[in-house]
Amino acid sequence: MTRVVLGAHVRRFREHLSLERRLGENTVRAYTRDLEQYEEFLVRRGIRGLDTIRASDVEAHVADRGWAASTVARKIASLRAFHEFLRRRGDAAENPALQVRPPRRPRPLPDVLTVDQVEALLRSPRGETPAAVRDRALLELAYATGLRASELVRLTLEELDLDENWVRCTGKRSRERIVPFGSKARQALGRYLEAARPRFLKDRGARAVFLTRLGRPFTRMGYWKLLRGCASAAGIDRPISPHTLRHSCATHLLEGGCDLRVVQEFLGHRSIETTRIYTHLDRNYLRTVHTRFHPRA
Repeated sequence: MTRVVLGAHVRRFREHLSLERRLGENTVRAYTRDLEQYEEFLVRRGIRGLDTIRASDVEAHVADRGWAASTVARKIASLRAFHEFLRRRGDAAENPALQVRPPRRPRPLPDVLTVDQVEALLRSPRGETPAAVRDRALLELAYATGLRASELVRLTLEELDLDENWVRCTGKRSRERIVPFGSKARQALGRYLEAARPRFLKDRGARAVFLTRLGRPFTRMGYWKLLRGCASAAGIDRPISPHTLRHSCATHLLEGGCDLRVVQEFLGHRSIETTRIYTHLDRNYLRTVHTRFHPRA
């Protein structure tokens, strides 16, 4: 289908997101997909110019498509950002998407493993094969630091300090932070780097910490598949993703008494409101805390 409405504006907007706002590749790709769908809709609707797009067009695009509320909200955010980009550049007179209100959606609680489940997961890579040693190190570091999947697989040797027990990672919007880890992760990493990583190394110039059997850096999908296999071996019969370990790390820190602001810095959240979702605590834990600390309990 020939694009005649948005045209080269999409390319310029994509460059703006990547180079000026410094958003991640996956985020930029999601914006681009949203705009491609929007383009096709506008063409079918017979719209030929930017200044002829109205709020009713944006509403019609996101309505009755069977999308979840969270998806609709994200697409509206994409269109708002795009039209605002056009308005500020002088390519359009107004931002029609500003008048479209996203649907209200309940914010789901994070998917969290219990401490016992995490322990079983971390023990699941058995033996001393190079792959088992690597997998234990990867899982230990993931749970110890709460790194995002993309941060973990991009981690390089230069960003890992085994003397001070911390990693330096670059998160969303290229924000850099220092994240500490404990002795268990330190031991697993030391064993991996000394005995297992050299077995995977094909290119002496490779700097990624975690390498596949082909000597390449792990991908997010590769990490997800590894995690799924380890969860199955640990007897965890529920869906699990790389973010599950991040959620579990944050929740267990808070349950252990860690300050919410510290967890925000630890996870690299821009807003404290993003971190606040981890303050959900099950009733048994609340009862235990109440019994321990309330003077009349």
